[in-house]
Amino acid sequence: MGLVRILLPLPRAAAKWAPEKGGPLLGAALSYCVTPSWAGLPPPSPARRLAWAEEAVEVYRGTADTEGLSRALALRAHALLLSGRFEEACTAATAVPGEESRALTAFVGDVRAQALAGVGRTGEAVSVAQACVEAYRHLSAPDRRDRALGSLPGALRTYGMLLAAVGRREESVAVYEECAALLAAMSLRELAHVELVRPQVLSELVGVLRALGRYEDALGVGPEAREALRGPLAWAVPEIVLPLRVRLLVDLARCHTATGDPAEARACAVAAVAEARKPHGAGELTSALDCLADALGELGQTDKESVTRRELAELRDS
Repeated sequence: MGLVRILLPLPRAAAKWAPEKGGPLLGAALSYCVTPSWAGLPPPSPARRLAWAEEAVEVYRGTADTEGLSRALALRAHALLLSGRFEEACTAATAVPGEESRALTAFVGDVRAQALAGVGRTGEAVSVAQACVEAYRHLSAPDRRDRALGSLPGALRTYGMLLAAVGRREESVAVYEECAALLAAMSLRELAHVELVRPQVLSELVGVLRALGRYEDALGVGPEAREALRGPLAWAVPEIVLPLRVRLLVDLARCHTATGDPAEARACAVAAVAEARKPHGAGELTSALDCLADALGELGQTDKESVTRRELAELRDS
């Protein structure tokens, strides 16, 4: 994908001087740049991704390539989702023609489910996510282009997350566990297309198990979840990995407290605060400090607890 980004001026020139042949070539290149990819390179910014998607749609509108246009429209909806423009993403996903590809239809369903949740229509999003999962279950082996768009593990993760959001936690755990088992059975080549899903699923599973009071089960998943959040992903997408890591450490600290291990709870809370002090983890600092203060209180370290609570109060007042 990086090389295609660099060479974009070439198909742009071809589209300008020979639109009939250059247009589809430019549309394909732009769609390739926008397509979700975890090939070790940092992904483009949401703004850049959306700009490419908008350009691809305009290019394909000038051609007879309806399949290319449908794909570009789907990628535009996804780019709007990543930009946090959820209402627009909902509208854009609804506008994608559904007859071109079953894989594309399933991908658009996943985008729409997340966008609906983003605008507070979580109950409706659950139904859309469930239908999306069923669509992926009935797909024949997708080709390379379709594999890059979306997957059953990604759809299961969305569905599990939304079930937890509406309070259906036991069902959420079952979906997350199915997804984790599916990921564990994949080859390294297959995992390359869904490598971000695994740490999301495992860390979110810990959170749901904790919410259910299944502390020992949550702690059992913890080491695998922590391992999944290490490595190249932490460098490639720190804005996603660091908040996940902080939330996971807080959940583990709370579980250790609930199971009578305050020393380990403190260790996890200290690690959570350290991660939250990094730029991409700052949004989770309040939760991490609150957890650390509670852990210090459990150990009777009242002076350190007071210092932590003062910092927490200052942070909340700022």
